[in-house]
Order: sequence, then C-alpha cells, then structure tokens
Amino acid sequence: MTEANLWVKAKEVNLQVASEILPGFDIGFDKEISKDMQEELRAFVTWVENNFYIPITLWVDFEYKHYLVRKNRERVGYIFYWSDFSSYPVFQNKDEIPIIRLPVRTEHSTAEEILRSFIFAITDYFAWICNEITDDFEPSENDVDEILAAYCNSVDDC
Repeated sequence: MTEANLWVKAKEVNLQVASEILPGFDIGFDKEISKDMQEELRAFVTWVENNFYIPITLWVDFEYKHYLVRKNRERVGYIFYWSDFSSYPVFQNKDEIPIIRLPVRTEHSTAEEILRSFIFAITDYFAWICNEITDDFEPSENDVDEILAAYCNSVDDC
C-alpha cells in the first residue's frame, strides 16, 4: 500500500482525544438487511480495526435503501457527516463524532459494490483525521482499490 494512501497516512497522525471517546467503529443495521450481509460488513469492520488506526469513534448506520439523497437532491452511495476540530489535533467533544450513512440493498448492488462505497466513506473519515477533508473532497480511486485488494487478499471469498 502506498504511503500516499490516506488510510496509511492516518496511522501517523497524533491526535489528542478525550478519554471518553473510544477508538473503533460503532455500527448499526436496519433489521431488513440480511444476516449474511451484516456478517460480511462486520467482518470487514473487524479487518479494518485490526489493520488501521481508528482513533475517534466512527458511527456507521447501514440503511436498507437503494441510495441516499443529499440536501441538494443528489443521489449518492453514502453520506459522511463530520464536524471541524475546534483545535486540530485536539478532539474533545464526543457529540461531534463522525457518522457514515450507507445504503445496503443487495437486490440491486453486489457485496463488492457495497464494500467499495463503504471504503470510499471510510476514506473520507481518514481525510478528516488527516485534516484534509473539505466539502468538495473526493476520495482517490487508487486508495479505494488498494484497500479493497488488501481486504480481498486476506479473505477467501471476496
């Protein structure tokens, strides 16, 4: 994996985080999402937590939808909500943890497409950690491809 990949760069960031803010993911699933898909996404989350640095809780809300709609009515494959640090690199407010909303409907998307959207969203999180996030930030396709390939190489059926 290249050093320019935000997932790798974020490992080097030294944030000061309040003790009540836990590292790692906090995930929730709509009950309509199949158990198989939930297990696949949980396996990916575990892999990410074991291989990358998630210093500030990342809430992920997996929604049983085909797509999400932004305020400007644009249809998207995920939405990443974040708050600016009041004083980078200090993060003290647990009420401002980032949130990802990700649509999951296997009737119209493959598991790989859902994982790609999830990887794009997590790349936004790492851009935020690295203080490189803006309203018009676009994750690198190469970063996403590298992460998907690394994950697929670590599991048997990707």
